Amino acid sequence: MLTASLRLTGTLDDGAEVVRSYYLVADFGQHGGGKSSIIPLSMGAPMPDDDRLTVKTGGEEAALKAAAEAIKALPGNQGLEVRVVINPE
Repeated sequence: MLTASLRLTGTLDDGAEVVRSYYLVADFGQHGGGKSSIIPLSMGAPMPDDDRLTVKTGGEEAALKAAAEAIKALPGNQGLEVRVVINPE
């Protein structure tokens, strides 16, 4: 199992400074795939329609990457600076 904290910071179109945090959990799935869950830690942080993702290949690392990419692509998160910490304490 892998965990990660994902922190996005920057300035929104209206000039407001924003900080958004997410916690990601990933584990191996069937046949070499992987599963991940997205947990928002900031109130009002945008979320994908499904907070669980599955990848067919690449295991838990690919699942973690897919979750991070899904979060970065959300409206309101695009263009923000991203910092990821794998297995935070």
